[in-house]
Amino acid sequence: MSADVQQQIAQVQTDIRRLEREAARIQAEINDLEAELADFEARYQQIVEPARAKLRAAQQAVEELERQRYLEQYADLRPLEAAFALPPDHVPVEEQYRRVWEQPRAAEPPVPKIKPLDASAAGDPEAALKRLYRLLARRYHPDLATSAADRSYRTRLMALINQTYAEQDLDALRMLAELGDQANPDEPVAVLRLRALRGQRAVLQARVNELNTTRTSLLNNALMQLKVEEKLARRRGRNFLRELADQYEREYAQVMAILTRLRRRG
Repeated sequence: MSADVQQQIAQVQTDIRRLEREAARIQAEINDLEAELADFEARYQQIVEPARAKLRAAQQAVEELERQRYLEQYADLRPLEAAFALPPDHVPVEEQYRRVWEQPRAAEPPVPKIKPLDASAAGDPEAALKRLYRLLARRYHPDLATSAADRSYRTRLMALINQTYAEQDLDALRMLAELGDQANPDEPVAVLRLRALRGQRAVLQARVNELNTTRTSLLNNALMQLKVEEKLARRRGRNFLRELADQYEREYAQVMAILTRLRRRG
């Protein structure tokens, strides 16, 4: 093994260890963020969402009633009326509102959406090494040669496979298996090892990039922004979620006043 190849292997191995630590660290941050968001979403659904849903239903009821008044006012405009034709099974939003909100209902706890972890079961390296060696030996045994040149190629390649197996280098054996008939029997094991390590490094770098994207998405999530606002409000002794729910309740009362006036006008 040349000093240059050995130095490159050492550098790539260092990079791999660094990327493994970085991936583990970012994954831990993602797990924490997802747990925090699940907890915040549960409290938001319990405290704020009922008031927000009431407001939406009331707003839709007003829109429906205003639309009905508009159609009544311009009843002679047949093309316009046809454009607003509703299906036979249409239920007015106001009626939907009454069905939903004029009867008590039990709050349904949200189901946290925790993204599952990407993990695979690792096999026994020693057993994998033996299986792969036997596979390669059956594939490249010199007795399977069809010509003198083929026998020479297989003999040199089997010598490389035996050397790799003796060094217990599973990654290099995997590389030989992946190369297939493109394997170069005159290429040192160290070069194969370096190539395999570079592939492992590339996979880890892609994983780190993916984790960084996931973390950024969580940090920029609209729910996370609300959670940050709650944290700042708590430092000032305020209950952010309760204040948000009260705001929706006030808006709901205002919309209900408009709805009442529209009903009386009809």
